[in-house]
Amino acid sequence: MNLKGVATKVLVGFLFAGIMSTNGSATPQPRPTAEAFAALPTFSNVAVSTDGTKLAYSVPREDGNLDIVVYTLASRTSVRINLEAKKLRRIQFEEGGQILVTASVTSNDFVEKVELSRVYALDLTTGRARVLFTNGTGMRNLNSGVSLSGLLPNEPNSILISAFDQLSSRGNDTRLGDSTFTLNLYRVALDSDRVVLVGRGNAHTVQWLADQTGQPIARVDLNLVANTNSLWLRGENGEWRNVLELSGTSLQSISALGVSDSGRILFSRDTEDEFGIIESIDPKTDRIATVLRAEGVDLSGIIIDEYTGRMLGVNVGGLTPDTRWTNPKMLEAQTLLEGQYPGKTVSIVDFTPDYKYFVASVSTPSEPPKYHLLNLSGPSISTMGNAMPSLLGVGMGQVRGTTFKSRDGVDIPVYVTTPPGHDSAKNAPTIIFPHGGPASRDVPSFDWWAQFMASRGYVVIQPQFRGSTGFGDSFAEAGERQWGKRMQDDVSDAVAWAVKEGTTDASRVCIVGASYGGYAALAGVTITPDLYKCAISVAGVADLPQMMREERADVGGRRSATVNYWYNHIGADDKSAMEAASPRRLVANVRAPILLIHGKDDTVVKFEQSQIMATALRRANKPHKLIELRGEDHWLSRADTRLQMLREIDAFLAEHLGKGLE
Repeated sequence: MNLKGVATKVLVGFLFAGIMSTNGSATPQPRPTAEAFAALPTFSNVAVSTDGTKLAYSVPREDGNLDIVVYTLASRTSVRINLEAKKLRRIQFEEGGQILVTASVTSNDFVEKVELSRVYALDLTTGRARVLFTNGTGMRNLNSGVSLSGLLPNEPNSILISAFDQLSSRGNDTRLGDSTFTLNLYRVALDSDRVVLVGRGNAHTVQWLADQTGQPIARVDLNLVANTNSLWLRGENGEWRNVLELSGTSLQSISALGVSDSGRILFSRDTEDEFGIIESIDPKTDRIATVLRAEGVDLSGIIIDEYTGRMLGVNVGGLTPDTRWTNPKMLEAQTLLEGQYPGKTVSIVDFTPDYKYFVASVSTPSEPPKYHLLNLSGPSISTMGNAMPSLLGVGMGQVRGTTFKSRDGVDIPVYVTTPPGHDSAKNAPTIIFPHGGPASRDVPSFDWWAQFMASRGYVVIQPQFRGSTGFGDSFAEAGERQWGKRMQDDVSDAVAWAVKEGTTDASRVCIVGASYGGYAALAGVTITPDLYKCAISVAGVADLPQMMREERADVGGRRSATVNYWYNHIGADDKSAMEAASPRRLVANVRAPILLIHGKDDTVVKFEQSQIMATALRRANKPHKLIELRGEDHWLSRADTRLQMLREIDAFLAEHLGKGLE
């Protein structure tokens, strides 16, 4: 189908006139408030019902909890349901019209604080949210132990949930390592209390894949004793057979992805392929074939239709990440939307099973997301709402992506955000802002934190150091065992590049980061103390041996894929190297003031990491400040603590980096 001309005939309207009229004519502000950046999205997690008659989305409440709003398109009426949870992860509709919400809460019910995953079913009649499948023992509620594993289009009002169940335990201790668990698969009714076990795992099972009828057809096992990762397929008689096994691996290296149109099982595995490959296996002959091989650009992920299990497209990396659809209807919708909103990033976030209605987020690196509903049969587009209306009409920093040469000649991707009105900033005060992970990356999309610092007059530089994902396997693997070494050198080289380019004033550079980025900030002022005027670490790691002890203690030893990952990535078999790369042990080198900010309920990097860094700095008589974010987790999920963090950062930068560009 020729789409040229179709986009020019799209009928565009406003779905929620009230929302658009109150937010559509904001008065430009020279410097937006910290409150505007810290606010949680007022319109997000948007989903469309399977028949296209309703929308659901989340809005924050003053008490910190969330409301789910269900909007009926025909009558233009809505129902609000209080979720009684602060951290919503996703909203979905299932075939029977039920609304499913995945959220998480922090719990103190175990020896260590843990993040509990919850799946809710919303009752539009009673206006209540019912927690699904939490009765039980042991691990059923722990971490990602309860997760929505699949929708059942052929069985309305039923879903698949995978859950860890406890097999044995030593005493009453609730540490992971003191028990044995199995990951089982259940069919859960949404209109009753009926729960049916459909797949029984073993102590090694880490993933299930089921068909549209809810029958398990594949599973993945990870044996941490034998160091094997295997793919198992279910035969017609219900028997399971091992069809693929990787040896010598303590990490999950095989993932079951979905089902092809011909019934083959789609999967991925670790290979020597640089940019990524998707394969399939015939469930009858066990023959493996290549479905898609990436060439020259990183294959970052596969997009699966959760109603059918079929592949719709893939996400690719690089300096400008992109979605490449293989499904013609998805491609038609994407092309039409991009024609209507040229020069903007269009992300399809939900759609109906018949590919008629599509919810899309439209944004730029300098413009917060706005949500639209596309009716492809029209075609017509209705604007629904803005994620951050308080930032509408406000001048934002411009973002550009480029590369620079590291000291050993490798091209390092980098994103630069300049202060509003200073697209060609010169000799400016600068923030070096390395991302977390470290196996992660930044993308050129709206970044509320980076834009906040840019709005204060600082150039913000986000280097994609080696170890970052999205730029090929070799680039990502180059970060292994390089904490405080090559990864940190790439961050330091970003400073040298920005100074040489004339963008940055070498005497006015601060390093800011969260999680691994927080570690990089602390490493920056301890390993390269002459480079930075100040440092801010949010939930950063300060002591690598202590981190490994905490991880092992949580699971009772080296019996976890998570521990194995950190063991390999950090290089925990070399204690002296870990100590040499630990900022807490290098405080004597500190010459710049340090701001430590940490959520008290952080279950990923423990609050104690910032505490021990503060103690070491105090004993060494080094300037520092520790800010505790009460009730906050690792992901800065609360508006009040986000605001507290931004205000502290604003004051600290003004004091130690000086006034930014105006």
